[in-house]
Amino acid sequence: MEVFINLIHFPVYTLGVGKRIGLWFQGCSIRCKGCMSKYTWEFDEKYKTDVEDVLKEIFSFNVKKITISGGEPFDQSEALEYILKKLKKNNFNDILVYTGYEYDELIKKYKNILDYIDVLIAGRFIEGLESKYIWKGSENQKMYIFNKKLEKIYNDYKKKKKDKRLQIVEKNNDIYILGIPYQKDIKEIMDEFM
Repeated sequence: MEVFINLIHFPVYTLGVGKRIGLWFQGCSIRCKGCMSKYTWEFDEKYKTDVEDVLKEIFSFNVKKITISGGEPFDQSEALEYILKKLKKNNFNDILVYTGYEYDELIKKYKNILDYIDVLIAGRFIEGLESKYIWKGSENQKMYIFNKKLEKIYNDYKKKKKDKRLQIVEKNNDIYILGIPYQKDIKEIMDEFM
C-alpha cells in the first residue's frame, strides 16, 4: 500500500507529552486559511512511499510514543488505519493524532479508526482565534483522551501554556518547524525559515 508522507522525525519534544516520533502525512483537502503547513497540502508524487517502509523507519527508533499530523491524516484513511493497527500491535502506548476534521465528522466516517488512537486533537485551524495553549493552534480545537491510562498526563498537558518552544529541523535540504507557535508569530517564522 502506498501513502503520501511529508516527514518522519525523531525525537520530537513539541507535539505531545515526552520524547516521541513525529509522522506528517502529505496532502490536505481541508486547507485552513492561515495554516503554517501549506507545504503539506498537495498530494505530490515525490512524497509517495510504501507504508511498510514508513513503519520500518518508525520501529527503528525503538520508542512507543508518536504524534501523527499533516497535511490531513484522515484524507488517507486506509493507510492511516493500517499504520495505527500496526502501531498498536507493536505496543505503542501514546498515539496522538492531529486532524482538521471535527470530532462529529470523524465519528460518522471513521469511527473504526478512532479505536486505535489514544489522544485526538480535532478541529479546523481558525485564523484570528488565538490559543494560549501549547497543544493547539486555535482556541476552537479540542482534545479527546480515549486511553484512560493517559488521562492524568494529558489533562495536565491540556493546561500547559505556550512557551515559544519550537524545534527547527533540517532534512533533505528542507527546513521544518515542529510545534505550534502563537498565530501572531507565524508570518515572521514563515518569512524567516520558509
